[in-house]
Amino acid sequence: MRKSFKKLKKSEAELTPWEKAQKKRQQQKKHQHHKNDSRSFVKKLPQTNKLRKQRLAKGTVQLIVIFGVLFVSSLFFILPFSRILSVNVNTNDAETRLAVIKASDLHYYESLIGVWPQTSKIEQRIHEKVPSVKKAKIQYEGSHIIIDIQEYPTIGYVMKGNKYYKLTSSGMIDKYGANSPSGNYPVFYNFKNNSELKKMTHQYDKLSKNLQKGISEIHSEPTKADPGKIKLYMNDGNQVIASTDTFAQKMQYYPNIVSKMNHTGVVDLEVGAYSYPYGKN
Repeated sequence: MRKSFKKLKKSEAELTPWEKAQKKRQQQKKHQHHKNDSRSFVKKLPQTNKLRKQRLAKGTVQLIVIFGVLFVSSLFFILPFSRILSVNVNTNDAETRLAVIKASDLHYYESLIGVWPQTSKIEQRIHEKVPSVKKAKIQYEGSHIIIDIQEYPTIGYVMKGNKYYKLTSSGMIDKYGANSPSGNYPVFYNFKNNSELKKMTHQYDKLSKNLQKGISEIHSEPTKADPGKIKLYMNDGNQVIASTDTFAQKMQYYPNIVSKMNHTGVVDLEVGAYSYPYGKN
């Protein structure tokens, strides 16, 4: 039969001196460990607070930046400097200025945010819709837009209905007409065939400036024999009959022929090169 023994704790009086020393040493060790943990926590506490403050400051700065951007953006959209206040075109011609502004499709107080990305498209649209414009360049001066244009030289006007449409050296006709022509340019009448008009434009552009200034009107009078037949009314009172194909070449003889005429009349350059007074065929 097994016996069970209970191990009883010894009282302080029953401990040997060596056991008492060991017990005291263990108690001191526990107290020191607790003391070290407390000191370690106290040392870490300032660093933890500092880190917490840094995180809080960083979050505060981010919020300030976000709200600042939103505030500035709101001001930009609200205040007038984000809107178009004026559109100017660098040209002395009123019809061209009006045509360019219409083609640009820019409007007063329109948001610049929507205009800036479309700058190249607007420049291209002006070039395509205004035949007299060779190139357009848009510049921004705050809320004011400046459109610089390079124009084809104007050589005359084409009469259509009751309107005068500008004709350029490229043979293109403006889409916007005027009630009356401006400048000392000839007016082209009855050119229903665009190819004949362009051909005539190139021929006219070859003339000297003096000859160009001497022409008042150019009429297309095609016949079966000569689809390119034209009649010119000169500022000196004479008329010229010619053919589009040979016009520039034969018109060079005009000053010499006129110098030998005693009266105003007709200078026929269609086949040969001669003149006769009015009323005589």
